[in-house]
Amino acid sequence: MTLNPLPKSLLVLLASMCFTAGWAQQVNSLGVFTGITVPYTFDAGINKDARYRIKYNVKFAPIGVHYGVDYQGYGVMIDPCITRIGQNYNVINTQGGHVGERKIDLTYFYFPAGLKLHIIDLSFFKVSFVASVGFGMLLQGQETIVHQDSKLTFPIEVTGPFPSAENTQFELENPGYTVEYDGVLVPNINSKSPQSLLSKDDFQSFQIFGGLGFRSDWDITEEWRISFDLRGNIGALEPRKSDYIDKVKAYEAIYDIYGTRRDLFLSVNVGFARTVEIEPRDKEKKIKQRRENKPHKPTKYPWPKPRNNKPKG
Repeated sequence: MTLNPLPKSLLVLLASMCFTAGWAQQVNSLGVFTGITVPYTFDAGINKDARYRIKYNVKFAPIGVHYGVDYQGYGVMIDPCITRIGQNYNVINTQGGHVGERKIDLTYFYFPAGLKLHIIDLSFFKVSFVASVGFGMLLQGQETIVHQDSKLTFPIEVTGPFPSAENTQFELENPGYTVEYDGVLVPNINSKSPQSLLSKDDFQSFQIFGGLGFRSDWDITEEWRISFDLRGNIGALEPRKSDYIDKVKAYEAIYDIYGTRRDLFLSVNVGFARTVEIEPRDKEKKIKQRRENKPHKPTKYPWPKPRNNKPKG
């Protein structure tokens, strides 16, 4: 497969933006932000598993650092932060009742870089469309389950058909579980000691996220700014390691059915930043001062070096 080169119009646009960035008025901002995430885990296996039903939840995203530069019509920014994501699910018995909960908890150090296109571009107020791409490093990760004494529907590939010798083998490998004709009786697993399904070692150490959304910046004074950021994000990579996926495919993970998984989340942040406005003339003046203050390095010979060789002829 061959990659098509960038269109000439796009190259011209990028070049003009870079040129404008060098000479146009710019506003630099540096600050902190905090917020929440509303996670959604798209797991094709869990979605078709009769034991689970989606439960929406909100997680606290404790803190992040913002640095941005705004030009006329657009801006760029980086927002390194700690982000917590992962869907929760209700555990459903064979009668359709809620008897427990399955939790996915992932904490990333997330480093996104974004481009802002100003929709409303006033001197004190901006509303922007934001597109970002970022790199996530996993700090903590786990997946747990709790449930009451109840009867759940397990895949026949896990327990074997009823009745059969495979039922006995399943019960020997999983003490406290009893296979019946219409489901599996499971023991009580309380919230004080939840059963671990996946640990940090079962998740990928890195993730790549892409995001789209909107941002508003309010300059409450000439030096201080309040910002609100609403962005939808999606992980590009399967978050689980291949070793665990192989276990699921082999029906060795009794609480899972194989299916691809992607992490999505909506981030809602509020930030507070200090701003500094730089005029084009100020920028040229600083460059000129740096050139004038640069120390002059004299040459080794302030006069022409005498010629040692005698002229020919």
